[in-house]
Amino acid sequence: MNKRTVLLTIESILCIITAAVLIVSDFSIYQKGLTARVENPMADIYTAEAIADKAVFVLPLFVLIVIVALLCTFLGIYDDTQDKPATGIDIGKNVTDTGTNSLINKVRLAVLALAIAFIIIGIFNGSMSDVLIKASKICTECIGLG
Repeated sequence: MNKRTVLLTIESILCIITAAVLIVSDFSIYQKGLTARVENPMADIYTAEAIADKAVFVLPLFVLIVIVALLCTFLGIYDDTQDKPATGIDIGKNVTDTGTNSLINKVRLAVLALAIAFIIIGIFNGSMSDVLIKASKICTECIGLG
């Protein structure tokens, strides 16, 4: 196997493992919340403490995914099939490559760096737990679990 296949496989496996860990963590938080509701019907299912306890398991996986994605970006490794046009659909004329890929890659890296900077700022000012709690509550209200 070449390095392209190995890195793309590792990234895919990390994403699948992360999704599985998130599903199991959410289910266990929900089960603990239901037992807390038996004792106190007004208790929240998703508390900051429960989410913070489970986030410890997921954070290293997210860091590994970002590292592998950055490694693939710097090595120029990507999936060849992702940029292929759809067949059987006539949307218009095919646009030929005009050399803007380097500009697009620079913009992508700048947006990635800006996103990482804002994520780090949010973690240090304590917004991460607020956003996580709000997202969990919104998801359970929309789905109807809570």
